[in-house]
Amino acid sequence: MKTIVYTLLGLFISLNALAEQKSEISSPHKGMVYVPAGEFIMGSDVGDSDESPKHTASTGKFFIDEYEVSNTAFKKFDPNHTYRKDRENHPALVTWDQANAYAKSIGKRLPTEKEWEKAARGTDGRLFPWGNTYDLTFVQYNRSQGIAQTIAKPKSPYGCYDMAGGAMEWVQDWYNPYPGNDMPSDKYGKKFKVLKGGQAFNDVSHMRCAHRFYLPKDDRNNYLTGFRCAKDVKR
Repeated sequence: MKTIVYTLLGLFISLNALAEQKSEISSPHKGMVYVPAGEFIMGSDVGDSDESPKHTASTGKFFIDEYEVSNTAFKKFDPNHTYRKDRENHPALVTWDQANAYAKSIGKRLPTEKEWEKAARGTDGRLFPWGNTYDLTFVQYNRSQGIAQTIAKPKSPYGCYDMAGGAMEWVQDWYNPYPGNDMPSDKYGKKFKVLKGGQAFNDVSHMRCAHRFYLPKDDRNNYLTGFRCAKDVKR
């Protein structure tokens, strides 16, 4: 009798957990996609030295914006934000400080570097958000294209657009070496914030999911630096 009770209890708990997960996936915050908890392949052994070593990393479950934050959205937060008249639906080009302030103002946050890379490449260690073969038509290579307006409109494994090209994207992290990387750099430390995703006019190597760039958090130095937000999954 006890065995039957425990079995039914275990089945109830499993079904309840499955229903909870299904609810999270089917009813995410508007404009965001769900990324489940778990391990993925991060970094690269064939790119720049700061990308190594290729390693297994993990994240908790989270939501991340399907698209980069647009000029129109950012201007609602900062009326002083300026951009060309025909670029309302282009990524807002801002500093890390501005991006972080915007995210906080709407109850979100910037994704961690781990979260961004996992959302971009999934769990199979792919080179680009769409796979392992480079395709120029998948990348915003000029500033005339708005958000998600590339020819093929490729998505990442979890459903994010424009994670290669267009604008680089700010993440939470300070620029530091990965565990196991013993190659010194005077750029490491709490000096610069990490950017991911490459920007228009970059070459193919910058479009890889594992590529890292860095800039001061209060100055974008005329680089094309945008962002997307993340949000924790409520337990």
